[in-house]
Amino acid sequence: MKVRSGWVTFAGVMIFIVGVLNAFDGLVAITQARYFERNITDGLPITNNVKNWGWGALIIGILLILVSLGIFSGATWARVIGIVLVGINLLFQFAYLTHEPFWSLTMIAIDIIVIFALAGASGQDDYTETYSTS
Repeated sequence: MKVRSGWVTFAGVMIFIVGVLNAFDGLVAITQARYFERNITDGLPITNNVKNWGWGALIIGILLILVSLGIFSGATWARVIGIVLVGINLLFQFAYLTHEPFWSLTMIAIDIIVIFALAGASGQDDYTETYSTS
């Protein structure tokens, strides 16, 4: 029986959770832009339109959810795309750092740990053989 590496499973679960939170955050920004606008005093990078940032968060969230399903299936392509998408999410959260510092720092820390988990596990270490004694 083969058992999946704990780091890969952890990365898949965290990417799924981050994806759901990003998608929810994006939906709130799209439907209730005033909720975010009252916390933004200096403006956002690139554009001050909160709905545009909401669409970005929603798209990143959906892509992260899809990649997490690929990671659970054991696909190598999902691990590579996961590293890229989590890196993009890290930059996306960095842009919000001055407006939501606690949330952004939490997401950045999770992103760094997930990149470590995905990059640190090689294809040979993903599964280990276990033998039953029965």
